[in-house]
Amino acid sequence: MILICPIAGVGKRLQPFTYSKPKAFLKIAGKRLIDHIITKLKSSFPKGTTICFIVGYKKRQITEYLKENHSDYFKLEFVEQLPLGYSADTPYFSGLGDAILLAKDFAQNDDCFIFLSDRLPMEGYSQILLNFHQNICDGIINVKQVDNPKFYGVIELDVNNFISSIDEKPENPKSNYAVSGAYLLGMNMSSRLFELLEIQSKIPLENGQEHTLTRIIQQILEEGFKLKINEMKREILDFGRPESLLAGNRLLLAEIKISDPFYETRQQSGSLLDSKIVPPVFIGKNVKITDSVIGPNVSIGDNAVLKKCILSESVIGDGVNLKKIISSSSIIGDYCILESLIKKSITIGDSSFITTTKSNSF
Repeated sequence: MILICPIAGVGKRLQPFTYSKPKAFLKIAGKRLIDHIITKLKSSFPKGTTICFIVGYKKRQITEYLKENHSDYFKLEFVEQLPLGYSADTPYFSGLGDAILLAKDFAQNDDCFIFLSDRLPMEGYSQILLNFHQNICDGIINVKQVDNPKFYGVIELDVNNFISSIDEKPENPKSNYAVSGAYLLGMNMSSRLFELLEIQSKIPLENGQEHTLTRIIQQILEEGFKLKINEMKREILDFGRPESLLAGNRLLLAEIKISDPFYETRQQSGSLLDSKIVPPVFIGKNVKITDSVIGPNVSIGDNAVLKKCILSESVIGDGVNLKKIISSSSIIGDYCILESLIKKSITIGDSSFITTTKSNSF
């Protein structure tokens, strides 16, 4: 089985954080998002499994990091998706369908497992594999029942619980089963998928159109291929927006169950001085916290310095320097300097400086 991960996109909804890094590199609960995903993959796929990453935006960051940190377990392949064009120096691409097509040379004659780089299923990927091997079908799609299905790809089932249709963000959804970031396709269906993706790739695009994956899966269904669902019972963390990033941070902090000895070690090392920690909180390496109240649900990156701060429900990046900050529900990028600020929902990208302290004029 070949794994395919499209990771070329810009992540516009997560700007300003994605100006300097791909969205899969945002760090929460002590790890980058892509590291959380790969940890789940390692528990489901054997060592030596091939992952084909479709790269584009920030391709060098992605390629170098993954080779350095994950090539010991997975066999990594990288294929570049070229931009369709640029808008104010920011690339845009022709769609998920064209991204998947680029993995054709690796996956067209094998079972393939497609996973998205901004979705993290809390229960992992083992169940979709088990369902595929236990059912007589051509493929399985991860789904979850949601309250607002019109914002997702929506699955409809027939009387035998096979997928009868798939529709991308329908105005009037026929069910509340939302596609949730993972597709497992058997070899026959995989081969047909790549044939149809190649045909689609030759269709000219205009007015913001994309070559989608959903449209091709619907065509495959109409040709008689049998697809079933794997219904996820636990949360699927969608890191496509700032608010969902904070929600995911809460769930991951609860999942890793940081114990009291964790904080005791930090206190003994001198990184906590005259401060109160309200769990759960993740504190990175070489962090100094003084005269502060931190938590609950705060992730702090490495090499950060916090002094006289009150923070909750927030994600704090690497190398930040915060002094006299009172805030909640905030995302503060790497290497930021903030001073003397009382504000909820601070959203600030990497290497920014904000202070309300008056400075002497020259």
